[in-house]
Amino acid sequence: MKSITTYFLGLIFVLILYLIKQQSYLPYILGGAYIALITKFALGLVLSTEYPAVSVLTSSMVHDETTEEVHYKWLEENMGYNRSFIDSWPFKNGFQIGDLPIVQGSENYNVGDVVVYEVPGQSIPVIHRIIKINADGTYMTKGDHNQGLLPFEHSVKKEQIKGRVIFIIPKLGYFKVVAHWIFGGI
Repeated sequence: MKSITTYFLGLIFVLILYLIKQQSYLPYILGGAYIALITKFALGLVLSTEYPAVSVLTSSMVHDETTEEVHYKWLEENMGYNRSFIDSWPFKNGFQIGDLPIVQGSENYNVGDVVVYEVPGQSIPVIHRIIKINADGTYMTKGDHNQGLLPFEHSVKKEQIKGRVIFIIPKLGYFKVVAHWIFGGI
């Protein structure tokens, strides 16, 4: 079934490109793509990271009616943190699918920072919060909306971290969300 869907999506893509070419829109689309790549490269240089802007593709950082249980209560019971300490962290209200966090590389990361990091074997980076700095200098992370820790979150090495979230542009990441939904793994 997936191959049939891929075939039809490819056919539609070719048809759209043909129509664009007929209307002379192709140079504008290619120019826009080129400008986007140059902008990403320039932002990466300025912000010292290879991931200057990432799209939120999952609900692991969403704050909703379950936040009290899965975020505050979990951190109180498992980490011994009180609510005022947790609320002092940046982005205390989390963020939504489709938001576009702006990321800056850093030499140091603190408990409460929302960081973007790579996990071996995964094609997309993870955006979660540091909840503890381990004795060996690695970081423990958790998605605010997750029931607990994922297996890879107990010991994230500094080399895996690409930067901390410094700003969020709401909903601008939906272009990537749609592309990920259609093509997967982008």
